[in-house]
Amino acid sequence: MTDTHILLEWTAPERPPHNRGKRWYLIAGAVAILFLAYALFTQAWTFAVVIVLLGVIYGLIHGKPPITHTVQISSQGLQWDKHLIPWSDLNSFWMLQGAGYVEVHIERKKAGSLQVQTGNNPPLEIASALSQFLPIISDRRETILDYIIRICKL
Repeated sequence: MTDTHILLEWTAPERPPHNRGKRWYLIAGAVAILFLAYALFTQAWTFAVVIVLLGVIYGLIHGKPPITHTVQISSQGLQWDKHLIPWSDLNSFWMLQGAGYVEVHIERKKAGSLQVQTGNNPPLEIASALSQFLPIISDRRETILDYIIRICKL
């Protein structure tokens, strides 16, 4: 069995918590009611069902705090919670600086990406550890959909 040397370990949420005040909920509720009223008025029953389902799903997903991940960087691979992902299954990484947080995005070769905040660790320390095994994409930015989700606090 090979000895695994852990270079860095941290625990942090996958996304920053959004502070939504009464105003946010009033605006979101009004928009949802307007969409629902339009769907009912035009007899677009499928659209009406989708609006209701989106409201229910949003409440279920965002009714609890963000998922917290434990990440370990070692010579064997990236330990994501209880799953070891070999470096050969990962492509690259990039970091997103937000207001009061930094997120690490790790691109997988097969299915999407992994996303977690840096927590209490300095972002440069995480970038240094990851860059030993993966190339950093320094000019990567969030997608327009991610931007809209962040701005709308979804």
